[in-house]
Amino acid sequence: MNILIVSGFLGAGKTTFIKELIRRTGTTPVVLENEYGDNSIDANELRSTDSSPQKLEIMEFMEGCVCCTMKDSFVNSVLTIFSGLAPEYLIVEPTGVGRLSSIISNLQPILHGNISILNPIVVLSPRSYRQNMSQWKELYTDQIANAKVVVFSKCENDSPDLLAETEAAVRSINPDAEIISSHYTGQEDSWWNSLMALPGKKVNVTEASDEQTSFSQITINNAKLTNPGELITLLEDCLRGELGHIARAKGTIPVGNETLRFDLADGLYSITDSPSSENQCVFIGEALDKTGICKRIGSRLLSKPASLSYSDVKRKSGKQLRVI
Repeated sequence: MNILIVSGFLGAGKTTFIKELIRRTGTTPVVLENEYGDNSIDANELRSTDSSPQKLEIMEFMEGCVCCTMKDSFVNSVLTIFSGLAPEYLIVEPTGVGRLSSIISNLQPILHGNISILNPIVVLSPRSYRQNMSQWKELYTDQIANAKVVVFSKCENDSPDLLAETEAAVRSINPDAEIISSHYTGQEDSWWNSLMALPGKKVNVTEASDEQTSFSQITINNAKLTNPGELITLLEDCLRGELGHIARAKGTIPVGNETLRFDLADGLYSITDSPSSENQCVFIGEALDKTGICKRIGSRLLSKPASLSYSDVKRKSGKQLRVI
């Protein structure tokens, strides 16, 4: 089993990149989503767009961050997938606040002849790079320093000067990384296939600082707003810091007689129609006004246990499991 870690900044578009990776390579990996908190929005997005004859296996790890607090459970989940599903590829999408160095270190003890790690990828948006680095320098420096491939996203309309400036900043942190400084969709199929190839050298770890971030999250279900104006005002207040320092917000919510999907990141937000009946919203950041958010969105906190167990994989795969 080859493990590919697709890390990246909050809101950079990791899930969208993984969708394109799967489409361009024609592979059918298992995807392990480390959702931040008890939400399954990104996993549901992958499921909803999967039209391949052989459906994707998407696992969700919600007990905590796989880089630190739940590292043992994370490794056990990887071994469970290996023994229960035996995929050729496992794509791990950690939360945007995870330290890439710690994730790689956590996997090192189980890397042997049948389990290998591919070159880790980090996805970032040039337009928000400077702001992200000023706010959470230790976290994002760690991600870049331990990446083998750095991919720019959301940069179709960015100026050449901004792309060159961001590339130089990334290069100053990681001189050896492969940097894709134009939008990744323009890459040839040969490049996409190279991401799934075993690296020529061992993936090493650049030790991280012990400094911890103070991110928290709130997940809300069964929310409902009466009109789009309420949603727009809520997102505008999120950007202004009225409800805490919100780095990322996303979700689907009934608004009047329709269901809308919203996405907030990089100081911008979008609202679109949603074909999904899922009703779930998540807000991620620092010093969140959780009570205020709940009042504004008219619902309650979601509290549900979720972990990846042998019975979960057995139920999904229909295969007998071998305990390692």
